[in-house]
Amino acid sequence: MVIIKNNIPNILTLANLFCGLMIIKCAALLQFDVVIYWAIAALIFDFLDGSVARILNVSSKMGKELDSFADVISFGAAPALVLFYYWQDRFAEECFFYAPFVIALFSAYRLAKFNITDQENDYFVGLPTPALALGCFVLPQIENSSLWMSSTVNNNYFVLLFSFIGGLLLVSNFKFFSLKLGSDNKVLNIIRIAYLVTAILLIVWLHFFGTFLCLLVYIGFSLSIQNRIN
Repeated sequence: MVIIKNNIPNILTLANLFCGLMIIKCAALLQFDVVIYWAIAALIFDFLDGSVARILNVSSKMGKELDSFADVISFGAAPALVLFYYWQDRFAEECFFYAPFVIALFSAYRLAKFNITDQENDYFVGLPTPALALGCFVLPQIENSSLWMSSTVNNNYFVLLFSFIGGLLLVSNFKFFSLKLGSDNKVLNIIRIAYLVTAILLIVWLHFFGTFLCLLVYIGFSLSIQNRIN
């Protein structure tokens, strides 16, 4: 029973990894609508493994390393390949649809950096990989929202800017606030609630485009309150 208890978080982490592999498979088959379901499952398992480990008091160095390996696939390689397969038939110049690979490379660097750095409860140093990955996963879905959205996400410069700026934010030293409520920083708690309310309204109102905007709002909120994140 002890062995089973100790490995429950690892099983959840492996479930996250499996979801990442399924995202890559679906993207290769151009099933971008199915990608969303696997992405949601990956995010849920990524949240659960750490939470369950703390509740059961079975956190381990192996679990931490395994979690990063899974995240490299689910929130590094998978989002990069989703955008690669989405954009590969839209550009004659290969340099554009290979640009998302930068996200995979910088995600791996960011997760390695995460493992050797002392972490705070209130913030992450560098944009969290799941946040950028979620933006990547919904991009293929917002093409059908309107003509101007479609032309924007399929623009050469958007491809380059999103890939490189997103990658640079992953490995930056900017502080991005955690969404965990209940810290001693009351101002930060208010900001978290304001962001969550904004995010819910955006998703309900604009659906996939609103989900993509949640990434931009999160980045904007975090960069604008650097002095509030201690």
